[in-house]
Amino acid sequence: MYVRARVLAASGLAVALLSAGAGGAMAATAPLSHAASITVKASPTTAKPGQTVRFAGRTSGIRPGASVMLQMDKSGKWIPLHVDSKVKKGDTYALATRVHMKGSQQFRVTSGQTHSPTVHVTVQ
Repeated sequence: MYVRARVLAASGLAVALLSAGAGGAMAATAPLSHAASITVKASPTTAKPGQTVRFAGRTSGIRPGASVMLQMDKSGKWIPLHVDSKVKKGDTYALATRVHMKGSQQFRVTSGQTHSPTVHVTVQ
């Protein structure tokens, strides 16, 4: 009986030590994840055909020097406009394009798998 109690106590202690060690190891190796994000503002939000619209914003979790690209929603598909820029020190960027099609147009800015919320521009 005494031997069985010692074995159970030793087993319990071993499990506790292994659990504590594994938890500590996991906490030490698990990096803090910071999701990348992009903000965007259009200026002006109402334009005439042929007028230049500027898109500017900030990034978070995207390194300076990384490329950002402007996309336009066309019939539910995001089409790249081949307007790109680099993220500057201070995590800012700026893009510009001329708008031609009349009506409400939706734009967003992307970098890799990260994209900004949609911004609307009305062309009158």
